[in-house]
Amino acid sequence: MIQLGDAWLSLERREAFVQGIPVRLGSRAFAVLEVLLASPNRLVTKDELIRSVWPDTVVEENNLQVQISSLRRLLKLDPHQLETVPRRGYRLNLACATDSTAAPPALRQVETEDWMQQANVHVVDDEPAVCAALVRQLRSLGIDARGYESAQAFLSTCTFERPGCLLLDVRLRDGSGFDLQDELARRQAPCPIVFMTGFGTIDMSVRAMKAGAEGFLTKPVNEPQLLATVREAMEQARRRHAQSTLCSSVRARYATLTERERQVFEQLLRGHLNKEIASQLGLQEVTVKVHKKHIMTKLAARTLVDLLMAGRVLGMLPEPHQHAEPA
Repeated sequence: MIQLGDAWLSLERREAFVQGIPVRLGSRAFAVLEVLLASPNRLVTKDELIRSVWPDTVVEENNLQVQISSLRRLLKLDPHQLETVPRRGYRLNLACATDSTAAPPALRQVETEDWMQQANVHVVDDEPAVCAALVRQLRSLGIDARGYESAQAFLSTCTFERPGCLLLDVRLRDGSGFDLQDELARRQAPCPIVFMTGFGTIDMSVRAMKAGAEGFLTKPVNEPQLLATVREAMEQARRRHAQSTLCSSVRARYATLTERERQVFEQLLRGHLNKEIASQLGLQEVTVKVHKKHIMTKLAARTLVDLLMAGRVLGMLPEPHQHAEPA
């Protein structure tokens, strides 16, 4: 059980109690709470929450706001405990602790259970003793780790069906870690990379980071540094995997549209009204409405905003520009 103020929670059984009285939380609310508990005292962006809670669905931001409001109201959480960070996201503030022994029960449980189950850690190092030692060390901490003695062994067995990150030696017998990094980028694999080397240079680390590496460690790696770097990579792996899953889902749904439905969809993305689309495509307005209904159903979209988000995922719309916050 996890305690949050006057509330006690069992994430496994999906049960919540406030002052001993059962509280009915919906499955989405529990899912939001799980993501927040996995990153206590840290800002969790709206995009992170939406991708984690609705990985296969395009939803509006107000759905998230509804779940946050439910958590505050039903669990009696004040705005400081479940904090809204304007235009950015939310933060679940637990009692601050300077070391793990002083951490509250909820934080200790999350640290020893939730985040360590977020992703696999793949270790690629052509020195068998080093590879085995790293795998044992990670497993002793409760992390699901697997070792590979070559890039080819990793590529031939890893399917990327669940989130995973990579601890990768820079110098391999067959090529280099950078070659594997390039191959993963070519395959669009959502797998964050942390490079390791016993002979690191500034140029080498700069090259790795410019190519998108999550971190760069110099052997021998001390355990606190290893754990901190791996944890960040695992969280990044979960976010990337959720985004990749969403993109795959939207593309699969888009593939079910007929040629005419795709034409109507493109016109909708341009902001055209039904009568304008009918005139453009030589159709009756009622026919456009029928096509629009089919498009909404096939893309699992409830509103026009959902359609626009699907169009952005499909690369048919540009990403929104980031505006500077007013002074």
